Amino acid sequence: MNQMQFEAEVLRDDAAVPRDVVRERVYDGVRVAAEWPPLLSTPEIRIAIDVEGDFNRRDAPAYVELFFHDVFLLLNLSTPGSFGGTVSMSGGESRVRDVTFSARVFSYASELEQVPLDKVIAWYDGLGIGTRQIAEGGVAVALFHLLHLARGEENEEESIRRLAGAAEALGKRDDRRLFELRQEIARGGTMVIHPMHDDGLDPGVEDATAEWIDVADRAAGVVIGALQKLI
Repeated sequence: MNQMQFEAEVLRDDAAVPRDVVRERVYDGVRVAAEWPPLLSTPEIRIAIDVEGDFNRRDAPAYVELFFHDVFLLLNLSTPGSFGGTVSMSGGESRVRDVTFSARVFSYASELEQVPLDKVIAWYDGLGIGTRQIAEGGVAVALFHLLHLARGEENEEESIRRLAGAAEALGKRDDRRLFELRQEIARGGTMVIHPMHDDGLDPGVEDATAEWIDVADRAAGVVIGALQKLI
């Protein structure tokens, strides 16, 4: 039996204010427990983390990182757009890498209803994902796509590809334009935009990507709404 302590600091996105907290996750007998502060609306949220159980001490940081991936999904499925920011983690024998989560995809679905967090947790636990790193089943595929979008910088092409994959995994194929755009992107048939993507330098960028943004926003609402209905 091992036990290690970590500290995490969440530099919160301005619009992402948690409505609730996840205090504990258990992964194959390894318990990760978090002590959150009473006030969650501050720019920085400091969290004390305990990891205990039968694990290799070198793997402890990975359990902490996995915990925050779960926290991101659980809180945003409960209240879309409520958790996001940069999580800096340290403790034990090594520093855990910083992880940034963007709640932008969930914010597109912020008009959806809230689902009680305990209900979301029970549903998520029933999926049996645990420490699995390869998605099995359509729901896990959709969730992993959402995590990839949360971890990356905003990119319309990537959003279209991953949201189409998530929608397809959930059996949601009604938005024909979403899948047409994915196919066009895969074939290299879409416009190529400078990586700066600055519409101040070139106003045409905004017009050129307007449809992509609209399709991605719509797809995000469909995917997150479909997941909420499964809970």
